[in-house]
Amino acid sequence: MEGLELGPRSFAQTNAHVASALYEQAALWASRPFADGHLPESLWDLYCGVGGFALTCARAGFPRVTGVEVSSGAISSASSAATFIAEDATAWARAQSPEDMPDVIVVNPPRRGIGADLAAYLNQCDAPRVIYSSCNPLTLAKDLAAMPSLRPVEGRLFDMFPHTTHAEVALLLERT
Repeated sequence: MEGLELGPRSFAQTNAHVASALYEQAALWASRPFADGHLPESLWDLYCGVGGFALTCARAGFPRVTGVEVSSGAISSASSAATFIAEDATAWARAQSPEDMPDVIVVNPPRRGIGADLAAYLNQCDAPRVIYSSCNPLTLAKDLAAMPSLRPVEGRLFDMFPHTTHAEVALLLERT
């Protein structure tokens, strides 16, 4: 994807063609008008790595995009099309004031999932839309069970590594 620069401690999807389709799908879902007709304007990309989701959503027209990643090496690879912060995603999100709540939150955690703390936060926060990208169906199911106020609206499977059991699943979740 144009704009991504990889360093030795950067995480990025290795199948660039499929990753690009994943980022574009997330940007399409994120950009959809809400039921009242207004367009989303702000987005957080938690566990952003080098910023694939954040940069694609910024290019799709989001005026305010923030990417959060614990790896400063990955953040230094990110472009200036969005604001990038080198911090723990859960701690950062929980420290934000309710007035700064975005319209859309994207999470793309490691195989261990988002965990109980971030799942509880997402379940209780006021963000109307969450996009969850997962490489582990077991932790995805566990995280979804911990977020009953968010319901899956659409999902899509991305075959990152053909002829293996590894795939990426993206889900569009909306607040009930």
